[in-house]
Amino acid sequence: MIEGLYKCFEHWGQRGGVWVISDTHFGEDDIKVAFSARPSDEQLLKQINSKVGKAGVLIHLGDVGDLDYARRLKGYKILIMGNHDQSATKFEGIFDEIYQGPVMVGERLLLSHEPVDIDWAFCLHGHTHNLYTRRPNHLCVCADVIGYAPINFNEFMKSGLLKEATPLHRSTIDKATERKQKRRLSK
Repeated sequence: MIEGLYKCFEHWGQRGGVWVISDTHFGEDDIKVAFSARPSDEQLLKQINSKVGKAGVLIHLGDVGDLDYARRLKGYKILIMGNHDQSATKFEGIFDEIYQGPVMVGERLLLSHEPVDIDWAFCLHGHTHNLYTRRPNHLCVCADVIGYAPINFNEFMKSGLLKEATPLHRSTIDKATERKQKRRLSK
């Protein structure tokens, strides 16, 4: 079990290791032009599968690319669709769970293809292929940023990074208290 996930997502941690990556862009030649050190699609597939294995879970945060490669990904596969992923129906039968937009999977954790700026949650995302886009409450898991191998989601959840985000309930109370204090001071 993975601490910090909502009950409906707890099954992700019951199979074995959980791994997360985005922006594989399998079969898309233009990505190789922009990132010349990028491994071949076969090498990328091999690196991902060596981590996930048959019993693991792979969370892919979008921009998958060629479906022939996606079919060969191992494990129980979850997709949060990206801007290059045209239609959810084309991924049916390839991915076990498909989400068409950002998903709150815990009180403080949003999974999204694009970075989403909210102060009350941590955003695990892809989309930005640049190493130098670190922002508060964000972690980019774009293949080009994380060294072309998925990160261990279990370890991420234990890392303490989620504590950077104030839960929505606490944030709402704090903002209401601040407004009340400002009204008192202005009288």
